[in-house]
Amino acid sequence: MYFGAKNINVSYGKEQVLKNVTLSIEKGKTTAIIGVNGSGKSTILKALGRLIKIEGEVIFDNQKLTKFTNREIARILALLPQGITAPEDITVLELVSLGRFPHQKLMQQHLSKKDELFVELLMKETSVWEIKDSKVSELSGGQRQRVFITMILAQDSEIILLDEPTTYLDLAHQLDILCLLKDLATKRHKTIVYVIHDLNQAARFADCLILVKDGQVVGQGTVEELFTEKTLKDCFGLDVTLGCDTFTKSLMITGVKDA
Repeated sequence: MYFGAKNINVSYGKEQVLKNVTLSIEKGKTTAIIGVNGSGKSTILKALGRLIKIEGEVIFDNQKLTKFTNREIARILALLPQGITAPEDITVLELVSLGRFPHQKLMQQHLSKKDELFVELLMKETSVWEIKDSKVSELSGGQRQRVFITMILAQDSEIILLDEPTTYLDLAHQLDILCLLKDLATKRHKTIVYVIHDLNQAARFADCLILVKDGQVVGQGTVEELFTEKTLKDCFGLDVTLGCDTFTKSLMITGVKDA
């Protein structure tokens, strides 16, 4: 297994929110985790990112993630949680530069010339270099999200986990962020995993889907395999019709029957 989970259980107090979750993430692909509110999507992402205590194992390259040091793990995976904030006076360049921490030597105070060049080229690639001196607190929601994603990219981890990266963004910025993530998987060979609510966007931009229901993974595979009328009925309680996106020809929900 390249990356994934084996028999993960998570409880909050007496409530078990993840139940024997096993899943596998494909290398170099974009994977969307979908399910109704409260199904356990974000908890799965936090479990993969070691943000919460779990029973079971997170696996990377057929080894338990616990076998690696913290610095090694930082180079393996990076997680962008929902609702992340930054110090009020920090600039875009300063924030993105923080992502190079796993690559710095102990007691190193400043970025090396190599790291500075890496950050500059990355910020130009993600189109945030022109706002490098702006304060993060003064940016629009879409700009902020792009900057935080750039910071995570500066970590140069193989795997990037994002919890609802398009929440609270307007449609134009949602598409902007999802296109960026798709490009990262394609051009930088990153493995991207994100939680998302919009089913049509999941079908359009993801290579693979993980379906979550009542704290369990009930399906995982390609969009073509899992984005079906039966699956959407079983997981979301929706009677839908499917068609094709006019521009991309990807599957999409074209009609929803009233309850």
